[in-house]
Amino acid sequence: MFLISEKIFILDASGIINGFYSKSHPNIMTSKTVAEIKDMQTQIRLEDCIAKGFITIEDITKKDYESIKESLVRSGDFLRLSDTDKEIVAISLKYKNMGYDTTTVTDDYSMQNALKLLGLRFKSVNTQGIKKTIKWKRVCKGCRKQYPADSKDEVCEICGSPIIQKRVGGRSNY
Repeated sequence: MFLISEKIFILDASGIINGFYSKSHPNIMTSKTVAEIKDMQTQIRLEDCIAKGFITIEDITKKDYESIKESLVRSGDFLRLSDTDKEIVAISLKYKNMGYDTTTVTDDYSMQNALKLLGLRFKSVNTQGIKKTIKWKRVCKGCRKQYPADSKDEVCEICGSPIIQKRVGGRSNY
């Protein structure tokens, strides 16, 4: 394991694809993140980093996943994030709660939004990063009936119109 309060980087696929990994601090990826790496050059870099001990692969537990689910549902990010993204957010929260100085490396705006709402730090590699956090709600485009943020319904049960995600304000990150 790593030293408590040590700086740790949690890497999204975009981090390693864009060439980021730390040689002086631990880097963690999930196996689902590794599976997203498709180009040969990045696969070679990743294998080299794993062999040299710069990157560790770790998967989350059901408990880790449950620790973020309620917050992601409340913010409306639950359906916006892929399963891989949710794992990255969960592992970031896990290490922060264990006392590590955790930074998640991602260019994914939806993941940055979820991380910020959970009080987790992130670093962009190839983009500027988000300026504001956003919460989302699901509403019928026709009659405006509101649906739970984790509802997978596509069509309104009342009027048959599409159900869409709608922004609910935003907070500045500055």
